[in-house]
Amino acid sequence: MIDAEEHTRRRERLGELLARRGLDALFVPPSSDLEYLTGIERDLPTFGNISYAHGWVTGAFLAPGREPVYVLPRMFVRFHLDGDPPPGTIVVEDDGDGRAALRQALGELGGPRRIALGQRSWAETVVELLAAAPGVELSEGSALVNELRRVKSPVVLELMARACLIARETMAAVEPLVVPGTSMSDLAEQVEHELRARGSRCPSFPTHIFTWGERRLDSGG
Repeated sequence: MIDAEEHTRRRERLGELLARRGLDALFVPPSSDLEYLTGIERDLPTFGNISYAHGWVTGAFLAPGREPVYVLPRMFVRFHLDGDPPPGTIVVEDDGDGRAALRQALGELGGPRRIALGQRSWAETVVELLAAAPGVELSEGSALVNELRRVKSPVVLELMARACLIARETMAAVEPLVVPGTSMSDLAEQVEHELRARGSRCPSFPTHIFTWGERRLDSGG
């Protein structure tokens, strides 16, 4: 389990990296990077996008030497954080002003002039940042987080080993079901069941069953 101290250490390393690159802040929208740096979990994979009022401003500004500045729509707080936002979060009500919330966040950061953006930021986020801070210099920021994520801490290595064990045990449990007459959908469902039963939050990507010859896509044949 990743604890608050681990997230703090990661943000400290990020702050050092931002300072070395001459960047004032990094904006991170909901993503694996936001989870890595703050602990706010990403959504389970979906076919579409969840649309909330002021959804474009959802995320956190991370700057050297300070706590994250979160800007979150009310519905994100309600449905993703059980109504309990991080301390100091700027919460945007449904009928509120997302642009004003963005300006408030930039003001709390002291008016940053060079901001890196996570690669999953909305185009609207970019447009609104340029309007809120004329002359601001924007750059791609996920590569910076990738530099940090390439170096694994002991706790992450332990979790990776646990994930490998879950995968091996899942494949061993499903292997006896790979017999003539079993459908791919049945196998995929059982794989995901076994993963969850062993503690996996969800598959990292759609579960694929690769076969040769005729494919059976449903349980009826």
